[in-house]
Amino acid sequence: MNSAPEYDAYARKEQWGPGVIGYIFTADRMSGLTVGQMTFYLKAFVNDHRGTKTVVILVFVLDMFHTCCISALIWQQLVICRHNTTSPQCMIFPWEMLTGIFLNSMISVIVQCFYAYRVWIISDKNWKLTGSVLVTALAQYVVGIATMVTTAQSRSPAAFFASPLDIPYAAASVICDVMISGSCLFYLRPGRAGVKRPSNHMQHLIVVSLQMGIFTSSVAIVWLLLYFIQGARYWIGFPSVILCKSNVNSMLTVLNARKSIRNQQKEHVPTIPTIPMIVVSEP
Repeated sequence: MNSAPEYDAYARKEQWGPGVIGYIFTADRMSGLTVGQMTFYLKAFVNDHRGTKTVVILVFVLDMFHTCCISALIWQQLVICRHNTTSPQCMIFPWEMLTGIFLNSMISVIVQCFYAYRVWIISDKNWKLTGSVLVTALAQYVVGIATMVTTAQSRSPAAFFASPLDIPYAAASVICDVMISGSCLFYLRPGRAGVKRPSNHMQHLIVVSLQMGIFTSSVAIVWLLLYFIQGARYWIGFPSVILCKSNVNSMLTVLNARKSIRNQQKEHVPTIPTIPMIVVSEP
């Protein structure tokens, strides 16, 4: 008689467990890092362009709201509904999950468009390359919204873990990150026509951009591979939670890297020796 509730509790843990692991990692480590980087940005770049500050604040607010939605979702599914699966509250489809999918897609497309603008600048307004990044980012956003719609229509959270749309979503994320990182490496590389040997400041900027691109790409690749591993479909909840937070931290890290570069430039400014002047007082 008690086998059904025990099975429901086990199935619920199996379905939401990997997402909880990703949530613990993001909430404990990456959320604190996001808040710290956001505080640093607001203090160090008071005179930043209003449009840039608006985008940064918008992404930060959306990310915090996304974290709150995931927290509420996990609390409901693993605490309130753990042994009370027949409760009306537990039978209602969690709106926090749909909101989390929407916010994840929204944050990703905003961050990718931010990087597309950087590609536009460093590539000397190469509209083909920039357009490719934008098209890929928008395609990823459309796939994310389609995933939200199909999950809502099925009225089952399990549809998210079995959705075939996860493949093009993760693939679009990988392609977009690779194009962005590859553009930075190509246009800022030493020996390119019109580009002298890069300074330490430029090398630091290249390294930061590549590291952030490699990290977000790795998370998306893990998401993509888990979909093809038999019996691991529920584990896609782990990288899907991390990917949103990694995009936000990637953007803030690249913006805040300008502070150390400017400080190094100030330290290397040559000083002009002054000529001592003798002041003669009048008798």
